[in-house]
Amino acid sequence: MRGLTATRRESITLAYYGGHTYREVAEPLGIGLAAVKTRMRDGLIRLRDYLGVQP
Repeated sequence: MRGLTATRRESITLAYYGGHTYREVAEPLGIGLAAVKTRMRDGLIRLRDYLGVQP
C-alpha cells in the first residue's frame, strides 16, 4: 500500500478495511462517486502489478 498515492490509499482503506460503499467513501473525501471508483480501480491495478499477479 505504501507504493500508492495518498488519495488511492485512502479510498481503498476506507472501502476495504472500513467496509464503506463507494458513496460512503466519497462523502468524507469530498469528491464525486466517479472519482472514487477511478481512484480505487487505479489503486487496485497498481497493487496487482506490485504483487506480480497476472490479470
